[in-house]
Amino acid sequence: LHSFPTRRSSDLPATVPQGFRDTNRIFEEEVVGKGDFAALSRVYTADATILPPGAGMITGLAPIQEFWKQAAVALGVKSLSLHSLSVTVLGDTAYEIGRAEITTAADPMSVKYVVVWKQDGGSWKWHVDIWNAAS
Repeated sequence: LHSFPTRRSSDLPATVPQGFRDTNRIFEEEVVGKGDFAALSRVYTADATILPPGAGMITGLAPIQEFWKQAAVALGVKSLSLHSLSVTVLGDTAYEIGRAEITTAADPMSVKYVVVWKQDGGSWKWHVDIWNAAS
């Protein structure tokens, strides 16, 4: 059991697997930054579940990709930064608590999140993802 207090995905201590930084960077730069929703296959496990605020659970990579496509367009998302507050690794599973800053066409948004990570094919990927507005 290891717990690592952190401030940003790219600033995680060297003892945290590089895979955490890599996966978060894919979401920030490729999915959100470039609109490459196919890259979500490198972020989420095939049987991942997301629990978006005000909506039902969504399970499976194809429905998750469709959700993010629609959400990005609806909100006019321009950029996103993930800030890890803590990461706890338990074997091939981990959990992260953090916050995200989202730049949209309208007003910036802040959210808080919890991600359950799983090792999948040698990579760390998001397996359960839940978030809501930060106060």
